[in-house]
Amino acid sequence: MSERLFALPRPESVLYGRDPQALDILIGLHATATPRILDATSNTGKMWKGCSYAPAVRMDIDPTFAPDVVGDFRAMPFENESFDLIVFDPPHLPVAAASPNSSGIWRERYGITSDSGRGRDGDSVSGQFSPFLSEAKRVLCAEGIVLAKLADIIHNHRYQWHLVDFVCAARSAGLTPCDLLIKRDPSGGSLKSSKWQNVRHLKRSHSYFVVVRKGRCEKALAA
Repeated sequence: MSERLFALPRPESVLYGRDPQALDILIGLHATATPRILDATSNTGKMWKGCSYAPAVRMDIDPTFAPDVVGDFRAMPFENESFDLIVFDPPHLPVAAASPNSSGIWRERYGITSDSGRGRDGDSVSGQFSPFLSEAKRVLCAEGIVLAKLADIIHNHRYQWHLVDFVCAARSAGLTPCDLLIKRDPSGGSLKSSKWQNVRHLKRSHSYFVVVRKGRCEKALAA
């Protein structure tokens, strides 16, 4: 692994690009040469289009997306140490998107509901992190990694620190947060609403890809 790392130009921590580019950079840098990948929140699989890698198993709780496995990332139907890499992309749009007055496009595209029983607390999805990470630790092989796509959001003038909450949850689970890529999508921040007349916060136009390792990063780099 170390030979492949040093053979590549060192990527920068900020990417002006899209999800497939972010995945290529982070999988190439941190994963084994041919990782067995689980996409734990597959949805339509849009983030893999144009990527050099592909998940071995696509899982989603919603069968209408025709995943390989219908399952909940809080209780994954897999044996221990089944995957080298797990990709986690939870819905991170305000729960208002599921309200009766919403157009419904975000409900369809991102599977957003107003059900707080699955770890949503209003517009925060942080309650989903600890159950997911506990299962990810079990399902990952030794030195396996999680790539989590996260976005902090603002709703009703409250900032939701999803990145901070995820890193804290990973450490509590005994996992090692070891890298972070900030992705600025060329079309990011284009969501508009007629209700947003009085702006009190900066426009969110970026997301994060957090790398979390099962084990210590030092051990992996020395291998």
